[in-house]
Amino acid sequence: MFLFTLIVFCLFRNQVNGQESPKVAPFSSIVKPVIGGKTSFTCQSLTGSSPFQIVWFKNNKEIQDSIETRIRNNEDSSMLIIDSIKSSHSANYTCKISNRFGYDSYSSELLVEGSPNWIEKPTNLKLKYGQSVDIKCLASGYPSPRIQWKRFKGSSWKTIDSNDMIKIDNNLKIINISQHHQGKYGCSASNGIQPDLWTEFEMIVEVPAEFKEKNVAVSAKKGNLLELTCSADGDQPVTIKWFKDSTPIDKVDPSRYSITDAPNKEGTKSIMTVSSADVKDDGLYHCFAENSFGKDERKIRVTIIEPPPAPTNFAVQQVWSRTVSVSWSRPPESKTSILSYLIRYWKVSSTGVNDRLNEVNISSSLTLYFIKDLEPGSSYESTIIAINEVGLGVPSAKISFSTGEEEPTGAPVDLVVVSRGPTTARLAWRSPPKNTWNGKLIGFYVGYRLFDDYKTPHSFRTVYVGESNSSHHEFFLTSLLKGTKYSIIVKSYNSAGTGPESQEVTVETLAGDVPSSPRLFVSTATIDSITLGYSLPSNAANKQIQNLDLHFKEGDDSSWREMDFFVDSKEIGEYTLSALNPDTVYTVYLTASNENGVSDPSPIIKTRTSRSQRDNFANFGSIFDPAGNGQFGDYRDFVSILSIIIAVAIIIIVIVFAFVYVRKAQLEAETKPNFEFALASQTGTLALNKSIPNFGTERRFHDSDNTKPLMHGTMTLDHGNQYPVSYSNLPTESRHSKLVDPSHIYDFPR
Repeated sequence: MFLFTLIVFCLFRNQVNGQESPKVAPFSSIVKPVIGGKTSFTCQSLTGSSPFQIVWFKNNKEIQDSIETRIRNNEDSSMLIIDSIKSSHSANYTCKISNRFGYDSYSSELLVEGSPNWIEKPTNLKLKYGQSVDIKCLASGYPSPRIQWKRFKGSSWKTIDSNDMIKIDNNLKIINISQHHQGKYGCSASNGIQPDLWTEFEMIVEVPAEFKEKNVAVSAKKGNLLELTCSADGDQPVTIKWFKDSTPIDKVDPSRYSITDAPNKEGTKSIMTVSSADVKDDGLYHCFAENSFGKDERKIRVTIIEPPPAPTNFAVQQVWSRTVSVSWSRPPESKTSILSYLIRYWKVSSTGVNDRLNEVNISSSLTLYFIKDLEPGSSYESTIIAINEVGLGVPSAKISFSTGEEEPTGAPVDLVVVSRGPTTARLAWRSPPKNTWNGKLIGFYVGYRLFDDYKTPHSFRTVYVGESNSSHHEFFLTSLLKGTKYSIIVKSYNSAGTGPESQEVTVETLAGDVPSSPRLFVSTATIDSITLGYSLPSNAANKQIQNLDLHFKEGDDSSWREMDFFVDSKEIGEYTLSALNPDTVYTVYLTASNENGVSDPSPIIKTRTSRSQRDNFANFGSIFDPAGNGQFGDYRDFVSILSIIIAVAIIIIVIVFAFVYVRKAQLEAETKPNFEFALASQTGTLALNKSIPNFGTERRFHDSDNTKPLMHGTMTLDHGNQYPVSYSNLPTESRHSKLVDPSHIYDFPR
């Protein structure tokens, strides 16, 4: 209370004595501001002891007496005079009066409508990397100008938006300057009254050399290219130096290491390469980058590793028909751990050709695995490979195994049955698809029963295929009842069992007999023709012969040509094959047919056409002296040729005697029924009845030109019929049902 009383007393005393601080009287411009007009402000103190000090401020900045703005001071007042008003004069004007006892101020705003004017505009900046900056862009005017910041990118100016690193109001604030911020910027001020204000400035960032990634580890496969990269950002020039284990690279082994520097707009990229990495390249590498503004270091740990060694003891544990278990031992430890194993396996065909490669990737923790979905009865090979971070290692030793067989799952296809006589039927079929064999086919079961006897199961005959790779099979089913209808099926089998049966096919044996086998012999042979004679045995069936079929082929041809001609009630006849090639072997046989079918073939005959005179002269010309104009040469040569001729004559005589003996044996065998004789002596057949369809084999003959007459008389070519391969490929029951018997009597001349 005492203190308050003392203060009041002092104030009262000062007032009484006229000693007090100034008090500024409120003021404003004396006229409404018009651009180009004139206005003034008067500032004076209402109270206070002189002397006074009066100062004027524009937007808190002291105003000095100038041409545009004049100040007239009196003892206790001051006048601010603006002779020609501009929009830049829009501001907050303040008058401050002070004396030795204190001061006082008063502000008045002058608003002049007009385009904005600069108060402060940015200039070019040079900044250090990582610092922050606050850039001002100030303008006056009424209405108040709007400030906008832009940056030049590409080929145009883009407005800058606020983000975590940039704050924008009237100022542009950038936190943590980086090289990304370097470029051209602009600031605009507008208030709707033209002209707007615009200024541009450059922002240059001084970037020291720096590595974004300080530490890295690199592994390389031994023998491969080793490439190390150091990319330093910074203002150019940026220099990079390499060290290995604190030793400069150029002192370690200059010939081994190749260094390439490539400056770019961000800095410098340096690449060090080794063409073939080795264990001695293991170590710690340093990159040192430096420029005018700083330096930095990068460390690279290099490890040279190799693919893992091969797993050991790779072996088969147990084999089933579709699965096999394999085991192995882990390979010796390497610099990196085993990530997984790769088991490769493939099927090996009988021809030695490998099938599609199969691969399975398994965990590194396993040493036993079951390979599944294999094919039964198949041979396989397999190997295992360890994998680490480098890649595939060395394959292990290859193992082989064969899966167990299962019963065939496919049935024989394309079964065709044709009657071959009163007690015989000929069957032809194809093997099941090979992927359904489930092993190796041993043979087939041919089943037959009376067609209408459904309660009786089929009786079976076995057809053994042996080592044959053919997919076509034929078989004679004998000892059937005459004129009887049969149901026929075929099933394949292997060592595991029997497969499904084929589609049922019916056949009816003939009610009559087929003709007996005709006899065929060679009468004469010339350069381009062969004359053949034939005889037909006398019996009731032969009297019903309707036509004869002559079959022949040239040399080693696989296809037979056929000629069909009618019989004119003669048991003996002769025909000539013409337009043949000289000195060529021809193979011929003859069959007869009646309304019941085709006979067994005659014995196959091989004969040769004669040589031409030119060939004969070429053979004997060596005994003439070419220089003697046809005279005989050395006498010894002539004796040698004569000896050869005599030896050949002796051989021909022996062959004739053998031929006569065989003919006699054939005539003695005529007492047997011809058809039964053929069945007893053959393990295959030749061409069959024309009514038999094609069994998938090639045509024996097709003359596309139809230009060469092959025979005199009534023989004509039959172009419309197709036949299976020769009878030597057909099995019969009398020789263990083998499909191919190379000792067949019809494949050799008599």
